Amino acid sequence: MRLTKFHRHAERFWVQIPERFREGATLLVHDEAEPDPDYPGVYLLGACEPAFEALDQGYDLGGGVPPLDRRSLVHLWYGSFRALADASAGASPELSTHFAWADEIEETLLHELTHHWEERAGLDGLDRFDAAQLQNFRRLQGHTFEPGFWRDGEARGPFVWAIDGDLFVEVEGPPPFKWDPGDGQGLVVAWPDPETGVATIFERGELLNGARLDLVLCPRPKKSAPLWRRLWTLVSTKTGGK
Repeated sequence: MRLTKFHRHAERFWVQIPERFREGATLLVHDEAEPDPDYPGVYLLGACEPAFEALDQGYDLGGGVPPLDRRSLVHLWYGSFRALADASAGASPELSTHFAWADEIEETLLHELTHHWEERAGLDGLDRFDAAQLQNFRRLQGHTFEPGFWRDGEARGPFVWAIDGDLFVEVEGPPPFKWDPGDGQGLVVAWPDPETGVATIFERGELLNGARLDLVLCPRPKKSAPLWRRLWTLVSTKTGGK
């Protein structure tokens, strides 16, 4: 990917991220590579830098009140991506075209924004629902997400949660997953994606702003046996059941 296209894609994806998640963060795209100071031969793709860290320290030393807002600079280094693309292709310019530039850019931006929100959490009262919304955005963009994040959504019933209109349901039993949304369209039967472990059914979720959103069927975690049962099983195994 050429430098100009790299800039365009990073900036275009940045503005696609809901504004509330970008609040207080500024994107800076650099042309050069950024070597990792601790690991020779390794390059940093991105970083989240607390923009006012030095100012905060100055306020602390002077006995003043630090600012209530936490702002960050989110860095992307084109040269580092270029180095990674060449390394993954065996330094072959022909093969480096197969490097997933767009996916790597998006994953790096989302990763660094997560650090930004972690920095702000103490001051802005970032709650678990905010974090769940960010994880759901990752899911919608086709990126990896934390299993079980939906449990921090809005409860709709036993093992049912909603996040911005997407409905998450934990179902029992082996695949295929089955559940009736009760919308008059009948039972849903779906196989989970082998990579994410969940099954997404479009337009069977909640109605939001006139649009029917996703229904996501998830495996329900198995219940742990009571402690006494686990101890009895352990003792029985060691004594041969005597």
